[in-house]
Amino acid sequence: MIKDEDVAAKKEFIVIFFNVFENKIENVKKMLAQGFTEESLLLSCCYIGALANFRYERSDDRDNFIKVIYDYSNQKDLFSKISWINLYKKGKDPTEKNRKGKPISNYLDIKTALLKKYDKKCNHQQEMDKEKIIEYLQSELGSLDYMNLETNLDKFSYAAVLYEEYRCAGVHEGSLAVTWDAKTGKPLFEKSEDGADIYYSSNTLCFSKEIIIGTLESIHSNLRKKCIMEIKWPYELGCSMNSILDELS
Repeated sequence: MIKDEDVAAKKEFIVIFFNVFENKIENVKKMLAQGFTEESLLLSCCYIGALANFRYERSDDRDNFIKVIYDYSNQKDLFSKISWINLYKKGKDPTEKNRKGKPISNYLDIKTALLKKYDKKCNHQQEMDKEKIIEYLQSELGSLDYMNLETNLDKFSYAAVLYEEYRCAGVHEGSLAVTWDAKTGKPLFEKSEDGADIYYSSNTLCFSKEIIIGTLESIHSNLRKKCIMEIKWPYELGCSMNSILDELS
């Protein structure tokens, strides 16, 4: 049986952890205010990934990143939309062994059906989440490997694009900007003209600085509340107290 003082000590350490992480977020916001836009947003994406890996402890960083946004950002409806251009460009049939891309069953049939709906336009207001795409494909194509779709469609989501084109591109290629100010040459991460935080510029999915940092803040805040309330570390959430005690014994 865990002693009351041990529970209190654990809660204190959890609070300290999230307080330290909150200081990191405040530093990111200071960097943004000082004009270090790319650097602050790259750190924000990396911190989202850090919280994701601490929460789920899975081997796939991308899957963790997507899941923590879905579960804790308060923005799942937005981030779970499937990017049509991302699916069109990066999907492939599993039989295409030598072709670059992410395998998804019946890819060519799916691409044809979605091309019929979307044409070649990229419109964030028109795009659907995984469940609605599956419903549409069921009405258009009937029989498909829907279990495969359920597993793989999220790899083409807005959250996946944020991971690949911002977090990974920033870390491994040194740049995550997609548009620049013509006069100053500085990167721009603004909302669209109609105020959207995630939108297309030509065929590129763009994210505003507000949505990136706001997503980090929401994930941190929601994880913090749940961990303190349940007196559990992020990776312990979803585990029963008995299983936690078994691991400690």
